[in-house]
Amino acid sequence: MRESRTRPEHHLSDPGKEARREAGIPVVPAFDGYRALAILAVVALHLTQISGLSGDGSSFGSRVVWGSFGRAVEILFIVSGFVVFLPTVARGGKFGSVRAYAIRRAARLLPAYWLMLLISLLLIGIFNLKNPLIPGQVLAFPDFGDILLNFSALVVPAKMFITVLPVGFGLDPPMWTLSSELIFYIVLPIVALAFFRSPRTGLLIAAAITLGWALAFDNVAGLARDLGTGISLGESARLKLASFQQFPTWAFSFGLGMAGTVAWVRLTTGRSREELKRRAGFVAAVAFVVLVVCILKLGGYGAWIHTSTLWSMAFSAAIATLMVALCLGPALPRRLFEAPAVRKLGDISYGIYLSHYPIVVLVFAAIDLDRLSDLSRFLVLTAIVVPTAILYGYLSARFLEQPIRRWARQYGRREDA
Repeated sequence: MRESRTRPEHHLSDPGKEARREAGIPVVPAFDGYRALAILAVVALHLTQISGLSGDGSSFGSRVVWGSFGRAVEILFIVSGFVVFLPTVARGGKFGSVRAYAIRRAARLLPAYWLMLLISLLLIGIFNLKNPLIPGQVLAFPDFGDILLNFSALVVPAKMFITVLPVGFGLDPPMWTLSSELIFYIVLPIVALAFFRSPRTGLLIAAAITLGWALAFDNVAGLARDLGTGISLGESARLKLASFQQFPTWAFSFGLGMAGTVAWVRLTTGRSREELKRRAGFVAAVAFVVLVVCILKLGGYGAWIHTSTLWSMAFSAAIATLMVALCLGPALPRRLFEAPAVRKLGDISYGIYLSHYPIVVLVFAAIDLDRLSDLSRFLVLTAIVVPTAILYGYLSARFLEQPIRRWARQYGRREDA
């Protein structure tokens, strides 16, 4: 259940896990697998969506795709909440140096993000690239304001106020998730100790934030009218769509990850291992059944997968419970997530996530896929995009992300000392 503290020898060893082993902080191997498979699910969703294979949620297969792959980004937020909060819980509520933490988190997120933005600018400037989801739309070179907002990671919050503002310059829309990650990193030092002391209260507050935010934008036209500023139906729909990408929508997911950390640490301390396995296995089975129901329910909305907030929150709670329960239960069900190859994929998954969509756009620019059937288009995209994105992920991790993160860890150790 806990990973060995022996330092790995391979050159792609994760700096964060290395530092945790040295400090005696547990590493939960399955969460590497969760991250890797969630990233692959995001890639699969975009490939099925762009190829036309996923449909609109009307068929059973389409419902399953949208209700499962369409929710994969939520798993990434739960993983972040769990992994980033784990050192605080393992140290009994001690957060450590905020400055060192900030350096480590910035090193984790920003260099690879900025590099992909630079690559995107280069590609848009050189090639005549088209949006694969909007026929005939050519990606224009962004103005200075768009460039500044993207590089400052403020582009997603700014979408609440600016009508047309493409994330990732329109070439890399999945970058919207990095805004929520960054805000979580900023908020965590402020709430960490309070959440550790009362995780139930913290989780309830996170749920209230997510639910209140959703209800506000479900009724944004009425709220605007009450404030004396009427808005059009189109603007109301735009604001609601933009609200989906904001941090409050995902506060509950991050909170579930943090609560899962507290539960995991407490349950693995001074408990009977066999009794824990039996109870965790039962909890995992119940959570899985609830999860399947939520997948079928949410999948019916197609692209509008967040339309039902309560069902969305039920999905979040079920998947988070299942993830933690699998880590506590029998070894067999979690072998897929703890497999060495899957965990190594998790170590390079950030680069895969950042690069896969621009690669799709480049494939459409180089190859005429319009004449193919949906299935043939999906197979061609998969054969090209997946291995290319994995290669980019490896190169990014090997030569950019991990060297910078090792430097940040060395700085952090000096700060903590």
